[in-house]
Amino acid sequence: MSKHTYNKSGRKLYQLRLIQNDVAERCNMSVNYYGRIEREECNGSVDLLDKILQALGKERIFK
Repeated sequence: MSKHTYNKSGRKLYQLRLIQNDVAERCNMSVNYYGRIEREECNGSVDLLDKILQALGKERIFK
């Protein structure tokens, strides 16, 4: 995945999210860590991003 794709991932997650607590709980991660991914302060792995998308009921949107 390119750095450009990672930069857009946080923005897309923010647009898709329900409530941070719900998404984080569904993915077995802390709310703080999920928030950092949304704010693009850190990058999740492709596997983690797919897990988040599954929790949101979305198909893979990262190319």
